[in-house]
Amino acid sequence: MIKNPAACLVILAGGQSTRMGTDKAVITFEGQRLIDILIGRFTDQAGRILLSAKQDYDSGLAIISDDPDAPAGPVGAIFSVAARLPAMQKGIEGFVTVPVDAPFAPEDLIDQLSASGSCAVAEDDQRIHPTFAYWRCDVVNAIRGTHEPGERAPSLQWLAQQCDAKIVTWSDQKLFLNINRPEDLVAAAAIKKAGA
Repeated sequence: MIKNPAACLVILAGGQSTRMGTDKAVITFEGQRLIDILIGRFTDQAGRILLSAKQDYDSGLAIISDDPDAPAGPVGAIFSVAARLPAMQKGIEGFVTVPVDAPFAPEDLIDQLSASGSCAVAEDDQRIHPTFAYWRCDVVNAIRGTHEPGERAPSLQWLAQQCDAKIVTWSDQKLFLNINRPEDLVAAAAIKKAGA
């Protein structure tokens, strides 16, 4: 049974993976591709899972690729999803994002971030993690209207500030570990071994 059938999760898998040197979505950790770990973790949590990516990685999930006039990076992905999602899913107000390289993403991510109905970003006791966030489509679309195509790509911190995003705190920073470099896989394996 799906815990939150109205919720939509978007896995951000459109990055260049330059520090890793290969597509992070298909890197294996504990015998599973990173993308499959996230799909498995959230299948029972959201009514719909989409990929912000150029391909579906044989997942069968619908993809939303970046609009041609969207800025580069994750802000472009969020602009593109917010623009197209309402036509794909009638009555939807927003979506939760999670990066594809986060094998320990909190299982209560969707519930906690979307609880207030306002834009919200995750933080731990060290810093905010704006790739783990809830974005209202109407708010993001209004902000996109203020950003000129061709302008330098803004940061996710900028977008979160523009959205007046609330902060939702988790105490365990390991939940937000990103596997950006090969050494991060070693760190993740150590966390798993320690019982994360």
